[in-house]
Amino acid sequence: MNGKALGIIETVGLVPAVEAGDVAVKTADVTIMGSQAVGGGLVSILMKGDVSAVKASVDAGSTAAARLGEVLSVTVIARTAEGLEGILIEEGKRPACIPGPKAPVDVPPEPVAHREVESAEAPAPVAVSVQGTDQANEPASASDAGDAPGFDMADLKKMKVTKLRRLARQLPSFSIARGEIKYAKKKDLLEAFVQYMKTLEK
Repeated sequence: MNGKALGIIETVGLVPAVEAGDVAVKTADVTIMGSQAVGGGLVSILMKGDVSAVKASVDAGSTAAARLGEVLSVTVIARTAEGLEGILIEEGKRPACIPGPKAPVDVPPEPVAHREVESAEAPAPVAVSVQGTDQANEPASASDAGDAPGFDMADLKKMKVTKLRRLARQLPSFSIARGEIKYAKKKDLLEAFVQYMKTLEK
């Protein structure tokens, strides 16, 4: 390096290091010697040039890198000692510690769950889903206001909104559109169930 100054910016991650090198070169007359991946996500950018240029570039580069990520350390060595070049990156040579591109791995496609396909093709009957709740052993009372065979409003009111939505998706002619069921509130779902039961009574 013939007595030139050496500047190093060490960052966590590659993106801040690239930003630091870009800003450093644009700030002053320095030459990027390369980058070195130390391990654990640490990347160092090495640059050389005159002492004042390297100091200005390291300051500007580390400030820019700090905006994108974490700057671990920076240093400027004013006049490098002889033999230091041996442990640094040679110009134009890829560092040995940076892994090359990996060969693609053939991953077998995941099997489609057969049960999910069946449930999408043929929804379960409504009476089975509702009778499978807490009132499975009790017959549904059709004499209550707003009730129809297979439904009990008291049970529907006790259900969580997620269970009501699941039940509503199984009904073929539900008053709430299928795409809007997932956004429907419990109050709206209960009102729609009352309307559905009234249509069943007719």
